[in-house]
Amino acid sequence: NLLRRSLKVKVKFQVAPVPASRPCVSRFSTYYKGPYKKYMDAMKIAVSDIHVVPIEGNVYAKVDFFVPMAPSWLKAKKEEKLGKFCDNNKDIDNYCKAILDSLNGICYVDDSQVVMIRARKYWTNSDNGHTACEFTPIQE
Repeated sequence: NLLRRSLKVKVKFQVAPVPASRPCVSRFSTYYKGPYKKYMDAMKIAVSDIHVVPIEGNVYAKVDFFVPMAPSWLKAKKEEKLGKFCDNNKDIDNYCKAILDSLNGICYVDDSQVVMIRARKYWTNSDNGHTACEFTPIQE
């Protein structure tokens, strides 16, 4: 059990990445809606298959986001962009927040343990959006 905690955790989610959005605030609650709500619901299902001991202590996260291209794009534009860095107008830190929040209590105890992160976003085919993650404990 102790040995499993010292190993890195690698996971891949076949859920198209979505950047975190601002929550809606009412008198009675705070909630999310739209694509981010759908993403969080899909991630709850996706993480239910992960059975690892959550990392304790500081964590180094490597995250690669494969953002689907719009189906309406012309074939030439899709061919040009495929596999290249994603240059959409969505901030990479919002993508990071979405995935790190989804994995609280699964890959690590809490996302506040992530003290170092390497994140990249790439274009992929419109039906192949996914996120690849690797979490490594940092030994001080």
